Amino acid sequence: MLNEKTSVKPSVAARLARTIFILISAATATAMFAVDFFIDDADDTILNLELKEDAEFFKEQLEAGTFRPIKTPRLDVFFLPAGESESLLPLYFQDLTLPYADEFEENGVTKQVYAKELEDPAGRLFLAQDTTTLESRQGLIQWTLIGITCVMFLAAFFFSRASANYLVRPLKRLTHEIQSIEPSKSMRRCHSEYRDREFADIAHIFNRFLSELESHIERERSFVKLASHELRTPLAVISGALEVIGQRGGLSAANQITINRIRTTTNAMKDDIEVLLALARSEDREEPIQRFSVQQLAKDLIADLEHGTPEFQGRVTLSCEEVGAIVASPSLVRMLLRNLIQNALRHTRSNVELTVKNGEIVVRDFGAGLSAENMKTLSGADQRLFDTKQVGNFRNSTFGLLVVRLVADRLGWSLELVQSNHQGTEFRIHTQGSLPHD
Repeated sequence: MLNEKTSVKPSVAARLARTIFILISAATATAMFAVDFFIDDADDTILNLELKEDAEFFKEQLEAGTFRPIKTPRLDVFFLPAGESESLLPLYFQDLTLPYADEFEENGVTKQVYAKELEDPAGRLFLAQDTTTLESRQGLIQWTLIGITCVMFLAAFFFSRASANYLVRPLKRLTHEIQSIEPSKSMRRCHSEYRDREFADIAHIFNRFLSELESHIERERSFVKLASHELRTPLAVISGALEVIGQRGGLSAANQITINRIRTTTNAMKDDIEVLLALARSEDREEPIQRFSVQQLAKDLIADLEHGTPEFQGRVTLSCEEVGAIVASPSLVRMLLRNLIQNALRHTRSNVELTVKNGEIVVRDFGAGLSAENMKTLSGADQRLFDTKQVGNFRNSTFGLLVVRLVADRLGWSLELVQSNHQGTEFRIHTQGSLPHD
């Protein structure tokens, strides 16, 4: 199942559709602008080519003495000899700065005007061509181009989405296949019969990865099985030897205390090994549940730590606030508290406070805080690590914190990192509901 952060990311299909739409739109817009440019260039052609050529023709007539003024609905040609008044000319030829070539519009009529000074005969030649019909056609063509552009943009939008969905369809199929594969001893493989070579290669590589993963899991299972035998055997020998020593009798009171402590530690180690092996196998077996006192378990745990490591003597302070017994797995709770306390004791030289309340257990030290690697591993949304079951990357965690996370998950409790800075580190364990009283 995709998490929320993944679900809000843009899809490949959307990005591909956007890219296709932009390319088609850019090509359409470029083509429309080019057509519009050539239409506008028609006006310049009339001014810069046609009227200039006409002016040369009428100049030759003036030189030959055959010129006659022309006034038609489409073309006006006048020659004003030097010294004559401009009042004889139409208004649109008056007050022009020669040479002149431009367009003007008046009363819905558009004319292209060209005028130049002549030396032989001396005077000024004026030409005006009516381009109203051409301008109206240009306007119609431009509106038609705008309409075609809008239709092309709309077609590009739907075509880009359809094309993107078609191109991404094999990728969606492959993604769905990968998502549907559940972790197990023997995992289903992806189909690699894709028409496109890239998708077939991805499916083939992923299937090869699954094969390697299954092989790795099988090696781990074999290792855990062998480790289980190698760890249980010496503990069974130690327990048997302690029973034999106890049956022989003749031990002093001090030796008997030592033997009892060894027996207690050995039994606790058996429970811890069973828990660790179960965690290593990711087993979902039910742990032995019983009603016990967290306060008493904490006192015994602190005593064992202080007895086994003299430098821990007197560094752990236990405080309880009206707490009775809880119903849980004693071995799991003991392992959880022991690893938290040991981690604090080994990484600091200051005291450690253990507080047991209704609904929570707090472990706090006064050291320099966790390392950046462990902070990155333990931090998360609201720094709540077990609100939902997760498979984390533990390569940056210490072994103690790794065990704490796994055990808290197995208990169904949540582990909160309250603070970790120069003032110390504080973990708060939220149990399911309140700790019940006796």
